[in-house]
Amino acid sequence: MIALTRVDFRLIHGQVITRWLKQCDINEIVTVDTELSKDAFMQDVFKMAAPKGVKISVVSSEQAVTVQEKGGLDKNRVLLLFKSVKELCATVEKGLKLEEVQIGGLGGGPGRKAVNNAITLDRTDADQLLDLEKKGIKVYFQTTPDYPSETLKNAVAKL
Repeated sequence: MIALTRVDFRLIHGQVITRWLKQCDINEIVTVDTELSKDAFMQDVFKMAAPKGVKISVVSSEQAVTVQEKGGLDKNRVLLLFKSVKELCATVEKGLKLEEVQIGGLGGGPGRKAVNNAITLDRTDADQLLDLEKKGIKVYFQTTPDYPSETLKNAVAKL
């Protein structure tokens, strides 16, 4: 089952590994990143960041939909991890079924504003996330289990 779906531009890093894996009792990480799915070397580097005992796979957005349709996300407690809102939305458009999405880190840059702790948002990401909510997917912002979560509505109001 999908225990947590998270968007974090850093993908696997200390905060995700140490906090969310324990919090959600995760034993498999499925990273949906079409670019990374084509780069065997970077996948190896990426997999080295994961703790022992946690299964890691990197798939394209098309492969993610196929894996879900074939029941491949039902066997373990899965963290479904995306690098960007754009990739998340593209995967949902292709047929990925989700109930909720946690936004954990979207990076910095021009036009981005901090809306929850260190999580930034720009208008493009905000509009894409609002479209996801219209499809019935709950979207919320949270960096670690220690910090309170923020609704998409409240985050967008800060732009």
